Amino acid sequence: MSRLGSLAGRIGSGLAPIALLLAAWQALSWAGAIDSTTLPAPAATLAALARLLEGRGFFVDLGITVLRGLGGLALGAAVGIPLGLLMAVDRRAEGFFNPLVKATYSLPKTALVPLFILWFGIGSVTNVLAVALSTVLPIIIYTYHGVQSAPKILIWSARAMGTTERRLLWDVLLPAAQHGILTGLRIGLGFAFLIAIAAEMIAAQLGIGKLLFMYGETGAYDFMFAAVTAIVLAAYAADRALVAVSDHLLRWQEPAHGRTGS
Repeated sequence: MSRLGSLAGRIGSGLAPIALLLAAWQALSWAGAIDSTTLPAPAATLAALARLLEGRGFFVDLGITVLRGLGGLALGAAVGIPLGLLMAVDRRAEGFFNPLVKATYSLPKTALVPLFILWFGIGSVTNVLAVALSTVLPIIIYTYHGVQSAPKILIWSARAMGTTERRLLWDVLLPAAQHGILTGLRIGLGFAFLIAIAAEMIAAQLGIGKLLFMYGETGAYDFMFAAVTAIVLAAYAADRALVAVSDHLLRWQEPAHGRTGS
C-alpha cells in the first residue's frame, strides 16, 4: 500500500500544476478576460474533443499521425544507432560523418518537406522521411556519446582477456551505450510527433496536422485545440511506454529512478 500511495502522490503532484492552470484558464474565460473565440476555454475544448471521438474518421487521422511519427522514429533508429556505433569505434567513419551530422543538425527539417514532395509526392513517404531525418541526428549523437562514455577499464580488461572487437562491441560497448541510445530515442520521440504534424500540414491529405490546418482555416478553434489535446495525450502515452521499456532494460543500473527523467 505504501508503494501505491507513493505512486498516487507522485501522479497527484505532477497533475496539480496542470489542474491549476486549466482552472485559471477556465475562470478567466468565464470572466471575459480571454477571448474564447480565438482561445477556447478548457470546457469548450473537452466538449469538442468528445464530439471528435464520436466519429471514426478522427481515430483514422490520429492513428495515421501516430504511425507516421513512430515509423519515422523507427527508421531514424535503424540508421542512427548503427551509424552512431560506427562513428564511436572507427575514427575514419567519425571523420567522414561528423561534419555531415554537424552541418545537418541545425537545418530546419520542415524546410526539406517541399523537396520530399517533389521527389516522393504528397503522402506518408514524405511525412515518414521528414520525421526520420529529424530523429536520426539526436539518436546518432547520443549513441556515439553513449559508447564513448563506456568505462575504459572495462574495455581494457576485455581486450586483455582476448575479447575480439566484435564481441567487445556486443558485450561491452553496446550495453554501456544503452542509456545513451534510449535517451536519444526519447528525444527523437519528441521530435517525431512535432515534425509529423508539421509535415502533414504541408504534404498530407489525412492526419492530425491536416485537421489542424483545416480547423485553423475555418476558425473552428475549439476543434483545433481538441485535436491538439488528442495528439498531446497520444505523445504522452508513447513517452510513458518508452520510459517503461527503458526502466526495464536498464534495471541492472542503479539508482532505478531518474535514469530516464521519468
